[in-house]
Amino acid sequence: MEKEYSISLLSKKTLAKENVMMTFQCQEIAKRAMPGQFVNISCDHFLKRPFGICEVDVVNGTFSIGVRLVGDGTREITQAEIGDVFDVLGPLGNGFSFEGVKKIIAVGGGTGIYPLYFVLAYAKRLGIPVTCINGFRSREDAFLTEECKKLATRALFSTDSGDYGIKGNVMDALAQLSEDELSEATVFVVGPEIMMKKVSVWAMERSLSCKVSQERKMACGIGICLVCTCKVKARDESAEFHHVRCCKEGPVMDAKEVIW
Repeated sequence: MEKEYSISLLSKKTLAKENVMMTFQCQEIAKRAMPGQFVNISCDHFLKRPFGICEVDVVNGTFSIGVRLVGDGTREITQAEIGDVFDVLGPLGNGFSFEGVKKIIAVGGGTGIYPLYFVLAYAKRLGIPVTCINGFRSREDAFLTEECKKLATRALFSTDSGDYGIKGNVMDALAQLSEDELSEATVFVVGPEIMMKKVSVWAMERSLSCKVSQERKMACGIGICLVCTCKVKARDESAEFHHVRCCKEGPVMDAKEVIW
């Protein structure tokens, strides 16, 4: 059952160009959240805004999100002062499953890097090795790089500009992985749709299990409004596809089921 809480802002930190990490006090969300889940946070622009959970501290009862400034709602949220109170619904959606996972290749781009940071921390606690690959436009846009290096078994970064890490995109970084890193790995991907599609195909060609987190515009976040539906392969042979709600059946889905 989804629950709404009144939460206060404890801290915020600018990470990179138009990216802010915000930490809130809420013991219930910190205790229940799983990597890949998200929260819907209030603002003065009618609808709540969805954000993937980036980090939790169960002991201190806090959780963090990463916010990229893209419009009036995110601008308002990032301009909040310490102690400001928000209404939040969460944790929402289905996250990543770690059952039976032997090793992980975590591929992130854009705001998808935030929920994958949670994956790195969770996998480290479970003792699951992770190869982390994050793609950025340039060094100026890069964030959480040192933090990812500390959590991941190996971390690779790519930039379109070539001024930091590997020149190119995440596909160029994936090409550098060894057979040992690929063997029996499960691929977790969060980022722009074109990136997730390419990584999904890459994983399929290597017979690797691949889980993607679909990022869609959302209104309610609890499966009522149907704004965030996407197409997946139909289980019934009489139909070509059916729709699922990213906020409810997702956001994490098996890549082989998604119709891009």
